[in-house]
Amino acid sequence: MGDSKENPKKAMVVPSGVTFLFIVKPSLDERHKKGLKYHILTKSGLNQYFKNIDVGCFDGSYIDKEGRSVSEDELKGKQMLVKVFCPESTVAIEKGKEEDFYKQIREKSSEWIIGLIQSNTEKAYLAKLEAFLYTYRML
Repeated sequence: MGDSKENPKKAMVVPSGVTFLFIVKPSLDERHKKGLKYHILTKSGLNQYFKNIDVGCFDGSYIDKEGRSVSEDELKGKQMLVKVFCPESTVAIEKGKEEDFYKQIREKSSEWIIGLIQSNTEKAYLAKLEAFLYTYRML
């Protein structure tokens, strides 16, 4: 009798936020950055799971082995770091299903964002998911 169907609230958890880090080559121009931000915020579907989504573009940046963003002048115009920051989840999921949730978000959203970047018809861009991180709120 004491299963989770009796009291579903006890079996639910709110997952942490997530951060995607993409490397894009060459660097996006201003118009493409604005378009990318707009589409990620309104059409990626991330807004169904997270609030206060932020998209940042950092020209000449890369991720080092410790996962930190590093900027170098010789990479300006050649490579850009695109950060999609989703700090707070707006959904509750079944306890024990967190890894499935993160895997689906990582795979579907990163594929969609990479496809969006690479579908540009004016300039050929290459994009790669460099890191996917969990974002925990500071209490």
